[in-house]
Amino acid sequence: MSKKQPNRLAELIDHQAFAGSALPQTLADDMRLYTQVTNEIKTLLVDCLPEEILNTCWVVGLSSEQLTLSVASVTAANHIRYLQHAYLQVLTTQSITFQQLKKIRVVVSKTNTNNSSYKEKLSSLTNNLKYDKANENQALSQNTKRTIAQAAKHVTTDEKLKKALLRLANE
Repeated sequence: MSKKQPNRLAELIDHQAFAGSALPQTLADDMRLYTQVTNEIKTLLVDCLPEEILNTCWVVGLSSEQLTLSVASVTAANHIRYLQHAYLQVLTTQSITFQQLKKIRVVVSKTNTNNSSYKEKLSSLTNNLKYDKANENQALSQNTKRTIAQAAKHVTTDEKLKKALLRLANE
C-alpha cells in the first residue's frame, strides 16, 4: 500500500493537517470561543445591525468587561461606536454571556484588495492625481488671486512681501 502524499498546491494549513499537526490547544479553544460568541452576537443583533455590517463582524477579543469586534470598514466601525450604548444594553439584557459587559471596542480589519469598489476608488484616485499633476503649471484661479491680493493689502505689513504677492495676484 503506497503512502498518500499531500497535494503540493494545497495551503500550508492543509499540509499541517495532513501531517497530523494542529493548532495549539489554547489557540483552538480561543478560536472556538470567538466563533461561538460571534454567532451569538449575530443572533442577538440581527435586528439592530445592518446586514452588511453583520456579515463582516467578528469577535476578536473578549474579557469580562470588554468585547472587541472586527469589521471590514471604517463606516461600520463608526456605526457600532456611535450606537455602542444601545448595543451594550441589548447584549447585557438578552444574554448571560454578556451580563458584565461595559464596553465594545471596534477594530477595522484589512480591506480586501480584490473588492471591485475598492479598485474603482483606487483608479479614480490615481486619475485625479494625474489630473492634478497635469494642471500643476496652470495660472491661479480668480478666487485665489483675489484672496492673495486681499491678504497682501490688509494683512501683510512687509512692503517687499506685499509687492511680491500683488505681482503674483496680477499675473
